[in-house]
Amino acid sequence: MTNHEHERAVDLITLGGVEDIPSPDSAWLESHLALCSECAEYAKAFEQTGQLLRSVAVTASPALVMTTQARVRTRATYLQEQRFRMVLIAISFCIGAMSSAVSVWLWWRFGGWVAQHVGLSSAIVEPGILLFLLLPAIVIAGLMLAFPHPIFEGSLMLALAREHEGDKR
Repeated sequence: MTNHEHERAVDLITLGGVEDIPSPDSAWLESHLALCSECAEYAKAFEQTGQLLRSVAVTASPALVMTTQARVRTRATYLQEQRFRMVLIAISFCIGAMSSAVSVWLWWRFGGWVAQHVGLSSAIVEPGILLFLLLPAIVIAGLMLAFPHPIFEGSLMLALAREHEGDKR
């Protein structure tokens, strides 16, 4: 027998402990186990180990349970805040887009009026207005690139969750 057949048998034995294996593979494994005592011992030991692990009751200490519950609550609080922030961001975006559209139209009309009364060419005024309108977005994007880390990190969120838990008790 080749080493490849033993590797395949070990893979199938391991896979069989987790899920059903296809019938052609199962038939091949049965025939291989009948011929190979090394793989048959491995299969027997694998099954005994699985039974032993299933027979032992595993209990967590109260400290581990409390720590896990605190972390789950902290994560739930963080996710809830993220959802609220996303709603606020979406509302802010919609309001900002609508007000930007209106202000662009007003500034464009105002720029045309100024260009007409002052005698400037609209080829000078219109790009200036466009730059004036885009400047805040460019500055904010630059600041966001310069400071990419969020202000609220995990340690702060954990402290806030502990404080919140203290208020409930």
